[in-house]
Amino acid sequence: MAETKNIPKKSIITSSMITHKIKKVVSVIACRVESSRLFAKPFHLIDKQKYSILDLLIEQIKQSKLISDIVLAISENEGNEYFVKFAKENNLKFILGNDRDVLKRLIEGGIFVNADIVFRITPENPYIYWEGIDSVIRKHIDGKYDFSIVENIPLGSGFEIINLDALKKSHKLGSKRHRSELCSLYIYENQKKFKINLFVPEKSLQRPEIRLTVDNPEDLLVVMKIYEKLGKGKKPIPLKHVIEFLDKHPEISHFNSHIPPGKSRIW
Repeated sequence: MAETKNIPKKSIITSSMITHKIKKVVSVIACRVESSRLFAKPFHLIDKQKYSILDLLIEQIKQSKLISDIVLAISENEGNEYFVKFAKENNLKFILGNDRDVLKRLIEGGIFVNADIVFRITPENPYIYWEGIDSVIRKHIDGKYDFSIVENIPLGSGFEIINLDALKKSHKLGSKRHRSELCSLYIYENQKKFKINLFVPEKSLQRPEIRLTVDNPEDLLVVMKIYEKLGKGKKPIPLKHVIEFLDKHPEISHFNSHIPPGKSRIW
C-alpha cells in the first residue's frame, strides 16, 4: 500500500484564498425635482395610475446580476424629500449632497457603499437597454477600462460605466462646469487620460434618432403611449420591442421628433 502523507493546511488552495479583487459595481442615480422644462420628471406616472418613470427604471436596473446596490444621490435642496421617501419605501440606499455639484454626489454615493465602479443613468429614462447592462459591465472589467458608454441607441436608453477613481479624477482636475450634471464631460474632453470603451449594440438597436428620455411634455406622451401598448406592471420591456412598436406607429415618434437631438444627452 502506498504511503500517504498529510498535506499541510497552509498549502491547500481554496477559492476563498484567490487574491483577485472582485470589482463592486453600484448604480448611483443623481436625483432632484428641479427642471426648467418638466418639473419632477422621474415621478411622472407612465400608466396614469400607479407606476412612475423611476419605478420602471429601478426595476430594469434590478435585472442586472452584476450590480450589487442602487443608491439615490439626492439633492439636499428643499423639495427633494420625495426622493428620500421613495428610497425608504423601496428599500434603496441614499445620500444627500450638493444640488449643483452632481459629479460630487455621484462620487459620494459610490463611496457610501464602497463601490469600485459606478453604473450611471439619469432618472428620467423609463426604457433603457437593461438587457445589455451585464455584457457592458463584463467588457468594462475584462478590458480594464476607466469609462464605458453605450452609443448609437435611442436617446435615454443608454448608460455609462465609470470607475469611481475616474470620477474622482474628473472632479479634482475639472473646472466648475465639469462639477455639474455634466458628470462625464471631463472624460470626453480629456480622452487621452482615460481608457475608454465605446460599446455599440446589435444593428436593430442602433436608432439614435429616437427619443426615449423624458425632458419635455411631448416626451412624456411618447413613453406613455409605449407603456399603454407594451406595459405589464413593472415588467421590463426589451428595447427591441419598443423600437419595433415605434416603427409600426411613426405618428407616436412624431410627437417629440422636433426636439433637438442634443438635448438631454447623459453628459
